[in-house]
Amino acid sequence: MLGPFGIPIAIPTRSLFVIRAHSAEGAWSSDDRRHLESATQLLIDLEANCQQVLRDWPVPAADTVRNAQADHPALWALVSQRDRLSDSVRIFAAMAIEGFLNYFGVVRLGEAEFNAHFERLGLIPKLRALLLVCDSISIFAKYPLAVVLSQLADGRNSLVHPKAKEYPGSVPDEQRPGVEVPEAARQAVAGMNAFFQQFTLLVPAAKPLVPPRGATGGALSFKQA
Repeated sequence: MLGPFGIPIAIPTRSLFVIRAHSAEGAWSSDDRRHLESATQLLIDLEANCQQVLRDWPVPAADTVRNAQADHPALWALVSQRDRLSDSVRIFAAMAIEGFLNYFGVVRLGEAEFNAHFERLGLIPKLRALLLVCDSISIFAKYPLAVVLSQLADGRNSLVHPKAKEYPGSVPDEQRPGVEVPEAARQAVAGMNAFFQQFTLLVPAAKPLVPPRGATGGALSFKQA
């Protein structure tokens, strides 16, 4: 770039970057707390649904109900709702952690730097990179915090990135692979809570950033917060 009289003007190409404190002041928005609350409440709804399914099951609990959609439409609808609740719990539990990692990164690094270098990383690389850069903590892929996150991410990915499977022949419904309901959802919420507890133990100064972070103003409108 040239200035007056054709004299080159130096353009700054670098600047000193300072990592913000965990207690940095500012205004941010994140959905991590809402997703945590959704996973927790939906699990409660799922448990109630499962109790109703057991009460309405017309055969021994270990047996499959045949032709259920035609012969037992109310039960079919209830079980369909059960499965939707279970899927939702597993998705929201993983989203709560993903939302928190993004929030943590933006608070500590600023939105521009976080988006440029961290935002598109997978969950495990993102966790490890943020801990290393922000708090000088190096964890391996088998560290308990990373293992919990990996399990939640795998469960979430199986739902939001569905894959097809081919079988060599006809497979009865009861022999097809699937997750246990409500056990898988219980494990997801337990894993979510364990992740936040372990993160706080690993980085005690981050406790004010970890959901739930306390009540806000509690305003309501027809626009989703």
